[in-house]
Amino acid sequence: MEEKVYAVFHKLKIPFEVIDHPALFKSSDRVNVEIDFKGATCCKNLLLKDKKDNQLFLISLPIDKKANLKILQEELGTSRLEFASKEELVENLGIKSGNASVLNIIEKQDTGVKFVIDNDLLQLDSVCFHPNVNTASIKFSPLYIEKILKKYNANYVFLEV
Repeated sequence: MEEKVYAVFHKLKIPFEVIDHPALFKSSDRVNVEIDFKGATCCKNLLLKDKKDNQLFLISLPIDKKANLKILQEELGTSRLEFASKEELVENLGIKSGNASVLNIIEKQDTGVKFVIDNDLLQLDSVCFHPNVNTASIKFSPLYIEKILKKYNANYVFLEV
């Protein structure tokens, strides 16, 4: 799975660095393991769904930032947002829990998930996302996120999360 991500980065001429590490299943796991992310900001990714119409949203934001679901609901024009199940994660993004990221579009291009990227990420020099496996992170400039999503005709939006 990760080799496919690296191949896309090479094809799109996106500079990147791979950081191997023990498996991380949730953002809080990183406090138990010493990992050098080489100055990059790690990102967390939340798969949420609109309780009313089951529209799925993958929210990507800096790992230490808290998502304000009420503001997100307003900005996305949804009813109540709730966390999607592990089964919905596999079905809609083709990955297991702990592997969610904007890079999932590379593995599962026909997804109905809307990608929501926090504007704060665009202000950073570099970010880290899992390359569809949770035993590595890929460091790159966040300015390339849109290039990747556009390549796969993803439904996405940049918002203040």
